[in-house]
Amino acid sequence: MAKRKPHEKVETWIVVTIISVLVWLYAEATVLQERSGQSLQLRITEATKNYAITPDAATVRVSYRASSGQIQQFNDTAGVPLIHEIDVTDVTEKTERTLILDEVLIRAGLGDIGITAHTVAPETINVTIQPMETIELPVVVDNDGLSLDGEPTPVPDVITVTAPLSMIEQLRGESVVAPLDPADASEGTGLERVAPDVALIFPEALDLRSPWVTAPVQNVRVNYTLNNDTESTVVSLVPLYVNLPVDAQLRYTVRLQNGDSVLRDVELQGPADVIARIRAGDPELIKNIRAELTITDLDNIEQTTIERPIIITPPGVIAEAPGLMPITVRRRDAPAGG
Repeated sequence: MAKRKPHEKVETWIVVTIISVLVWLYAEATVLQERSGQSLQLRITEATKNYAITPDAATVRVSYRASSGQIQQFNDTAGVPLIHEIDVTDVTEKTERTLILDEVLIRAGLGDIGITAHTVAPETINVTIQPMETIELPVVVDNDGLSLDGEPTPVPDVITVTAPLSMIEQLRGESVVAPLDPADASEGTGLERVAPDVALIFPEALDLRSPWVTAPVQNVRVNYTLNNDTESTVVSLVPLYVNLPVDAQLRYTVRLQNGDSVLRDVELQGPADVIARIRAGDPELIKNIRAELTITDLDNIEQTTIERPIIITPPGVIAEAPGLMPITVRRRDAPAGG
């Protein structure tokens, strides 16, 4: 029998070693290991997007036995939500369903990994399925005691809302309210006035915070005409206040460029009796007449050079809208000549 050459012995040893390692890796991969309380995110949806499902997400704890390879696949899967699509065929009204979560998870992805022997907490979850519906709601103007000639006109006068069926059923026959505040009238002259951006008040049954509710229009324009018994007067000096958050007030001074702390010759319009009291200097009304200067873009406050003051008036009284006014913004720690 011929003796084996040294290099043949080395080759045999390498082959044996590789085979041994492969056998060990295979054995290691097939040994089942226990994993308890592993977290998975589950999303519950449906294909048409025409139904509201609540809850539409859940955190599930899974305990299972699996090989090391399956455990790695599970960990990879746990990085993104598993999707369970509900069949909504023939769902025409509010419907309750109970999902058995171990079955749901198998269909949602664990079955593809091969993990079928597991326990789940919670074992079930109850979901509500509702068709989404759209309704038109009329806009009603609340004139806040203003003496008007004719009815105010909201634009638009009807808005559209989409919501789950249970909300829609509570909205039938309801309306949305446009509260007409005299302070909102920043357009128009004489008796013809416009409130350009009136925030709507929705019925309590409509939860605008719900992800299932869509109300594209939440502000309207209101055109109205003051009554002929409206009178006007001119207030020679209206105090002007700077209205800023406390931290901004500590860092900046804001003044009119001309140095005034008042607005001059402000025209007021309103019911004759109220205007007469203002003209006579009634302190209860005079104390409620003031102007406020607010800088809305605080990120660019140091570059702000013009702003439009807002005039606050007693109920039922409106002020001629002031124009844009030059202002000076200075850091409190800036040098006097800076």
